[in-house]
Amino acid sequence: MGRPGVLHKPELPDGEHKKLNDALHRLHLLAGRPSLTVMAHELRAANISKSTIHNAFSSPRFPKWDVVDALIEILASRAPGLTPEEQLPPLYDCWVRAADVDEIPVAQPLRRLVLLADIERFGSVDDVTRDHLLRRLHEFVDRLMATVGVDAGQRHRADRGDSVMELIDNTAALLPTLSALLGHVPAYLHDENERSHGTHPARLRIVLATAHVTIDNHGCLGVELNAAVRLLDSDALRGALRESAQDMVLCLSDAAYHEAGQAQQGGLSPADFRTSFERVAVATRNGLVTAWLAHLQ
Repeated sequence: MGRPGVLHKPELPDGEHKKLNDALHRLHLLAGRPSLTVMAHELRAANISKSTIHNAFSSPRFPKWDVVDALIEILASRAPGLTPEEQLPPLYDCWVRAADVDEIPVAQPLRRLVLLADIERFGSVDDVTRDHLLRRLHEFVDRLMATVGVDAGQRHRADRGDSVMELIDNTAALLPTLSALLGHVPAYLHDENERSHGTHPARLRIVLATAHVTIDNHGCLGVELNAAVRLLDSDALRGALRESAQDMVLCLSDAAYHEAGQAQQGGLSPADFRTSFERVAVATRNGLVTAWLAHLQ
């Protein structure tokens, strides 16, 4: 009988694939050797099964990047002194080298603007109201993208049930998108909710981030993207919307805030830009993450 949590290593020839497999087993050890059941439970939202996880560690078949990326995320989060952000680049390079040797096509991560929008208390309404709110959310994002000049060829939308993830290839859209969200969008959303009197209001949590994201047949992947999703789902942002008189709250990732601050501030003066945001420390399972909460007028 094997030791609890110890996963079998496959027979692999010396080379990049073996180096990748050794690195995954080492990371699993540093994370305290969680069982396949525990790892599968943590990755249930990504639809990665226990058998897929087992194969990544113990099969001679080469693992897909989305599986390796997800394993880095949960294992580095469990290992004292390690973070997914630090572990991702060297392991990604190792995976690419192994894939290149095996002539496996690799989808390269691109720097993208990420817009996330989520409906407050979506789970508390009936199915008819949910359909109405989702339709309004998609219309809202479409209108925003049209306003800032992002065309369909620059966009990739991922529907997350009660929220929308919009991945924009043109990071120059950061400033016009930010300007709209700080400018006319809060009043527009309020007016739309007023016109929809008698129905559940579409009160939104919105996150704007910049991130390296890989898009392939398996979905949208990236550690920075995962961090943005955690901001959207954080208690800090949920609480800010509950306490707000506005129908939306806006949060910028630390990277997006500094990128905007180094550019033209979306039509704002440097002083106005700085006073439009409050630095907050958002608690996530990876520890405290710096973000910037907007003061909306």
